[in-house]
Amino acid sequence: MYDKKECGNRLRQLREELGKTQLEVANETGLCVDTICKLEQGKRCPSVTVLDILRKYYNTTSDYIICGETEQTEEGKSLLKSVPEQKRAVVEKLMENIKDLVT
Repeated sequence: MYDKKECGNRLRQLREELGKTQLEVANETGLCVDTICKLEQGKRCPSVTVLDILRKYYNTTSDYIICGETEQTEEGKSLLKSVPEQKRAVVEKLMENIKDLVT
Protein backbone atom coordinates (compact mmCIF):
# COMPACT_ATOMS: atom_id res chain seq x y z
CA MET A 1 0.00 0.00 0.00
CA TYR A 2 1.25 3.48 -0.86
CA ASP A 3 2.50 5.57 2.05
CA LYS A 4 3.61 9.16 1.37
CA LYS A 5 5.93 9.20 4.38
CA GLU A 6 7.70 5.99 3.37
CA CYS A 7 7.98 7.19 -0.23
CA GLY A 8 9.55 10.39 1.08
CA ASN A 9 11.95 8.42 3.27
CA ARG A 10 13.08 6.37 0.25
CA LEU A 11 13.62 9.54 -1.80
CA ARG A 12 15.64 11.12 1.01
CA GLN A 13 17.71 7.94 1.38
CA LEU A 14 18.42 7.82 -2.37
CA ARG A 15 19.53 11.46 -2.30
CA GLU A 16 21.74 10.95 0.74
CA GLU A 17 23.35 7.87 -0.82
CA LEU A 18 24.48 10.13 -3.66
CA GLY A 19 25.75 12.71 -1.16
CA LYS A 20 23.51 15.39 -2.67
CA THR A 21 21.60 18.23 -1.08
CA GLN A 22 17.99 18.94 -1.94
CA LEU A 23 19.15 22.03 -3.81
CA GLU A 24 21.61 20.01 -5.91
CA VAL A 25 18.92 17.48 -6.82
CA ALA A 26 16.53 20.29 -7.71
CA ASN A 27 19.12 22.00 -9.91
CA GLU A 28 20.17 18.76 -11.62
CA THR A 29 16.62 17.56 -12.29
CA GLY A 30 14.95 20.87 -13.09
CA LEU A 31 12.50 20.43 -10.21
CA CYS A 32 11.82 23.05 -7.54
CA VAL A 33 13.66 22.60 -4.26
CA ASP A 34 10.27 23.02 -2.54
CA THR A 35 8.98 20.01 -4.49
CA ILE A 36 11.96 17.89 -3.42
CA CYS A 37 11.50 19.03 0.19
CA LYS A 38 7.76 18.30 0.32
CA LEU A 39 8.19 14.91 -1.35
CA GLU A 40 10.88 13.87 1.13
CA GLN A 41 8.76 15.06 4.07
CA GLY A 42 5.83 12.99 2.83
CA LYS A 43 3.68 16.08 2.41
CA ARG A 44 3.26 15.59 -1.32
CA CYS A 45 2.83 12.67 -3.74
CA PRO A 46 4.97 12.68 -6.87
CA SER A 47 3.14 13.16 -10.14
CA VAL A 48 3.84 10.65 -12.91
CA THR A 49 6.17 13.18 -14.55
CA VAL A 50 8.10 13.91 -11.33
CA LEU A 51 8.27 10.20 -10.54
CA ASP A 52 9.78 9.52 -13.97
CA ILE A 53 12.37 12.29 -13.53
CA LEU A 54 13.40 11.01 -10.09
CA ARG A 55 13.41 7.37 -11.20
CA LYS A 56 15.87 8.21 -13.94
CA TYR A 57 17.93 10.55 -11.75
CA TYR A 58 18.33 7.97 -8.97
CA ASN A 59 18.67 5.07 -11.42
CA THR A 60 15.92 3.08 -9.75
CA THR A 61 12.38 1.94 -10.51
CA SER A 62 9.06 3.62 -9.95
CA ASP A 63 8.04 0.56 -7.91
CA TYR A 64 10.89 1.14 -5.52
CA ILE A 65 10.11 4.83 -5.03
CA ILE A 66 6.38 4.28 -4.60
CA CYS A 67 6.22 0.96 -2.74
CA GLY A 68 9.78 -0.01 -1.85
CA GLU A 69 9.54 -3.12 -4.01
CA THR A 70 12.88 -4.44 -5.21
CA GLU A 71 12.30 -8.17 -5.50
CA GLN A 72 11.89 -9.94 -8.78
CA THR A 73 9.05 -12.37 -9.34
CA GLU A 74 9.72 -16.11 -9.20
CA GLU A 75 9.19 -16.28 -12.97
CA GLY A 76 11.81 -13.58 -13.51
CA LYS A 77 14.27 -15.34 -11.20
CA SER A 78 13.88 -18.65 -13.03
CA LEU A 79 14.38 -16.95 -16.40
CA LEU A 80 17.58 -15.31 -15.19
CA LYS A 81 19.04 -18.64 -14.13
CA SER A 82 19.18 -19.68 -17.78
CA VAL A 83 21.15 -16.58 -18.83
CA PRO A 84 24.97 -16.85 -18.90
CA GLU A 85 26.51 -14.93 -15.99
CA GLN A 86 28.37 -12.40 -18.18
CA LYS A 87 25.09 -11.38 -19.85
CA ARG A 88 22.95 -11.38 -16.70
CA ALA A 89 23.55 -7.69 -15.82
CA VAL A 90 22.48 -6.63 -19.31
CA VAL A 91 19.37 -8.80 -19.11
CA GLU A 92 18.50 -7.45 -15.65
CA LYS A 93 18.76 -3.86 -16.92
CA LEU A 94 16.59 -4.70 -19.92
CA MET A 95 14.00 -6.28 -17.62
CA GLU A 96 13.96 -3.13 -15.47
CA ASN A 97 13.45 -0.96 -18.56
CA ILE A 98 10.61 -3.16 -19.81
CA LYS A 99 8.98 -3.15 -16.39
CA ASP A 100 9.17 0.65 -16.28
CA LEU A 101 7.58 0.91 -19.71
CA VAL A 102 4.57 -1.20 -18.79
CA THR A 103 3.94 0.20 -15.32
